[in-house]
Amino acid sequence: MVLPEDFKQSMKSLLGDEYGPFMKSYDEPSLYSLRVNTSKISAAEFERIAPYPIQPIPFAEGGYYISADDGWSKHPYYHAGLYYMQEASAMLPALFMPLDGDETVLDLCAAPGGKSTGFISRGVRNLVSNDISFSRSLALVKNLDLAGGRCCVTCEDPEKLALIWPECFDRIAVDAPCSGEGMFRRDRGLIETYLKKPSGEYTGLQKSILESAYRMLLPGGMIMYSTCTFSDEEDEQVILSLLDSHDDLELCSLDAGEYFSGPYEKYSDVKKLSGCIHVFPHKCRGEGHFLALIKKSGERYKGTNECKETAGICFSDLPAPVKELCGHLSAKCLDEMKQRRFLLNDDGFVYILPDCYGRIYRKGIRFVRTGTCLGRLTKGGNITAHTSFALSLLRDDLDNVIDLPSDSPECIKYLKGETLSVSAPKGIVLICTDGFPLGFAKSDGVRLKNLYEKGWVYR
Repeated sequence: MVLPEDFKQSMKSLLGDEYGPFMKSYDEPSLYSLRVNTSKISAAEFERIAPYPIQPIPFAEGGYYISADDGWSKHPYYHAGLYYMQEASAMLPALFMPLDGDETVLDLCAAPGGKSTGFISRGVRNLVSNDISFSRSLALVKNLDLAGGRCCVTCEDPEKLALIWPECFDRIAVDAPCSGEGMFRRDRGLIETYLKKPSGEYTGLQKSILESAYRMLLPGGMIMYSTCTFSDEEDEQVILSLLDSHDDLELCSLDAGEYFSGPYEKYSDVKKLSGCIHVFPHKCRGEGHFLALIKKSGERYKGTNECKETAGICFSDLPAPVKELCGHLSAKCLDEMKQRRFLLNDDGFVYILPDCYGRIYRKGIRFVRTGTCLGRLTKGGNITAHTSFALSLLRDDLDNVIDLPSDSPECIKYLKGETLSVSAPKGIVLICTDGFPLGFAKSDGVRLKNLYEKGWVYR
């Protein structure tokens, strides 16, 4: 593999004796992997039902190596949100972030959703995913819907958000734009991009994003900074700049273990950097990553996850068709729904709001998604149930269910948006595959009118 000369010289200087094994790793093929969505299925159960061969990733819990020749992205389990296709080392920021489930988490550079879906998999219930690109944020929404998460998606510049959300979040993920050196083996096109941009072009942007994250971080909160580059200009030096600017920040220790490395030798005497880690392809079966976990001193304010009563409307104020749809839910699920608050927008879409919405909503923020889309009210006074709502449910959450085997022609027909000749009680039907929800259909007793999201149909 032909690599840029300045890249090779830089790595030789940074790695010393490890440079030879590092360069040899580029003779090996790039690996493919996925991460199980443990909010829907346990890793043990996934191993039992996996449709193709898998091999556990030893350094990423719930991650598995797979073959690129198998049809993972076409399988119905993918459309049920049971896993997310992700490079092995890119799984680590979400896995290494300390969480107990009650935090409000901001993923500041979120698209296409690898870190955000990782947080959902770990049980985060108050998640805001932001990306500055609107087109990328649309792909982010779909991936979050597949994961079954009830979260908000915004499309804003981090500097603007820092003005609107000062000291607002317990955890912030910053997967910063970078030169992408760690992905050269996987994506040869990044080499061309690298050659066109001068060294250090990203550092100013990285520092700016981190400064915005600092301003949005609550006392006692943590920032996970990550890049997919090996450059110390974009890694160690960016972290040092942040720590030198704020006395109330310190680096938390991440366990390097046998698969990872600490900071480069040139920084070994810099005590502030002792906790960050590098991921190198010659030490683990993955590509390249850098991680640094930063903590802000102080104690967290109380009540930061409470949803204001003025946010949205309560269940009793929902239009009758919406309440009728929810009437098909199990008693437990319906009781939970009655405790939630909802947003009904001008286009008739109904959203189930996350608890944090009342605290983060501000006029002027570009929200691409505000929680889980329950459905859309039609001009005729009915409601069309939305696929994202189905993907947030369990099989037993609805009273009318059709369970299609994942290897059946009917399952693929459903994902293609076709009408199914399947008898079921009249009304709304939750379509599942092997017990995992895919979407909705409407039964007339003989046929199922397909309600699968039109933009998602199987191709």
